[in-house]
Amino acid sequence: MGLNLKTKEPEALSTVQAKIFDIFKILKELLDNDKIPYYLLGGSLLGAIRHKGFIPWDDDIDIGIPRNQYDAFLKNVAAKLPEHLKLRTYQDESSHHFYFARIVDTRYIMCRQGSIEIRDENIWVDIFPLDGMPNNFIVRRIHMLKLLWTRFIYHAACFNKLNLKRPNRPLSERIAIKFLQITGYKKNADYKAILDKLNNLLIKYPLEKSDWIVNFMGQYKFKEMFPKSYYNNGKMYDFEGMKILGPENYDAVLTQMYGNYMQEPPDNEKNVHKACLKNE
Repeated sequence: MGLNLKTKEPEALSTVQAKIFDIFKILKELLDNDKIPYYLLGGSLLGAIRHKGFIPWDDDIDIGIPRNQYDAFLKNVAAKLPEHLKLRTYQDESSHHFYFARIVDTRYIMCRQGSIEIRDENIWVDIFPLDGMPNNFIVRRIHMLKLLWTRFIYHAACFNKLNLKRPNRPLSERIAIKFLQITGYKKNADYKAILDKLNNLLIKYPLEKSDWIVNFMGQYKFKEMFPKSYYNNGKMYDFEGMKILGPENYDAVLTQMYGNYMQEPPDNEKNVHKACLKNE
C-alpha cells in the first residue's frame, strides 16, 4: 500500500497501531478530564510532524507528564481505567521492569524479540515523567554522570531484557554492552532497589525551579534534555485525526534528537522493538 507521508489517514493504521490508539484515546480523555498536561515525545512527536500520526512501522505511543502531575496521575488512574486496561509500574507485582509507567491492554500480546530473553508483553502506551535538572552547569554535569551510572547499573541488573538489536547505538553503549556480556557485572541485582535510587536522583531538582526539562529514561537519554522554554505551554499537533499536545518548539526538539528528522531511516533501522502481535 502506497503511503503519502503528509496525508496518511486513520484507516491506514496497522492492526496493532489501531489497538494502541484505542488505549491512548481512553488515556487522553482521563488526562483531559483531570486537566493534567502531557506532551508527545520522541517517535510519537516525530510521527505527528512527519506523518500526521504514527510512524508507519512504529508500535507504541510515548507521552511525557511533568513530574508532580505524573506522580499524582499514577496514584489515581488505576481506579478509572476500564477492566481490560491496567497500569503497570516497576513497584507493582507484574513483570514490568521499566522505570516509566505503562497503560497496557491485557487482551492483546506482543512478542518482543530484540533482547536475549524473548518475552511476551501486553500492548502498551508509555508514560514518562518529565524532570528538572540543575541550573548550574557544573552541578548539572555531575548530576548527569550520577544518572548515567545508575541507569547503567539498572541495565546490568536487567541485561537479559535489554534490546541488543537497537540500531545506531553509540560506541560507548556498545562497549558497555560487551563488558556486561563478558563479565556478568551486577547480573540479577535487585533492579527495583536500583530504580528507587534512580527515582530519588530524578526528583532531586524540581521541574518548577529548573530551566531544563528532561525525559531521562527515554531511549535518547540527554538528547531529550532541553531548555524548558522549548515546551512552554505546548502546542497542538495533528495525530491520526486528533489534536494532541506536544512541545511548542518541535523543530528544536526533533533536530536535537534526530538531526534531519524529515528523512526516513533505512529499512534495517525500522521496528526497533522487533515486536509482533501474537493474538487478535
